[in-house]
Amino acid sequence: MDTLLTLLYKNSLFYKINLLLTITIAVFLCVLSRTEGFIFLNSFHTKNLKIFFQNITFLGDGMFTFLVSLVILVFFKKHKKLALLLVLAYLVSGIFSQIFKTIITAPRPSVYFAVHKYKFYLDTFVNSRVGFRSFPSGHSASAFAMATIFSTYFTSKRVSVFSLGFGLLIGYSRIYLAHHFLIDVLGGAIIGILFASLSIVWYEAISLKIIKTVIKQSRLILKPWGTTFPNSSITNG
Repeated sequence: MDTLLTLLYKNSLFYKINLLLTITIAVFLCVLSRTEGFIFLNSFHTKNLKIFFQNITFLGDGMFTFLVSLVILVFFKKHKKLALLLVLAYLVSGIFSQIFKTIITAPRPSVYFAVHKYKFYLDTFVNSRVGFRSFPSGHSASAFAMATIFSTYFTSKRVSVFSLGFGLLIGYSRIYLAHHFLIDVLGGAIIGILFASLSIVWYEAISLKIIKTVIKQSRLILKPWGTTFPNSSITNG
């Protein structure tokens, strides 16, 4: 059965790079304010990039996770475990993301700049989300949960690097499209990685428990056949 320590060892490259990125982002957030960091990360905007990120940000949506899981179940049945892990990780990370959103009041970028009367405007503000449920980024949590599951399931350096790049693109798309600040994306990424890892441990534990229960029940059913037949000197086996 996998434990968190086992996962860290088996998928060390993925977790090490994420730890390094987390430290780097934390330093970035300490050096620059929320406003300065957001402006810096949105210093380069083009029409093509806007179209690109508007399309790629969908990959962090829950519907995409379910779609990928469905494709795996239909066309790659031998990887059924992967599909189940993707759904479990998405649901668990999604639930905790929503809990934090409910507890923490954090304005979306367009609202934040309007409230504080900063003279800064992006064309993406027109279609960006509004309100005070910015932290954490649900799309980032979903993307990094998926990245964690894929990198752990296949235990390949190439898959780990690709999965990490996938998560980073989704995370940055949320900032580029003015839906979130960097700290929201970082929070979502941590939630996604943490609860995806825990989902793997929980899945393994539940599967092991089910297997033990089935074996136990099978033994109870087969036990009478191993006893002496009534009124006979013949025994079974």
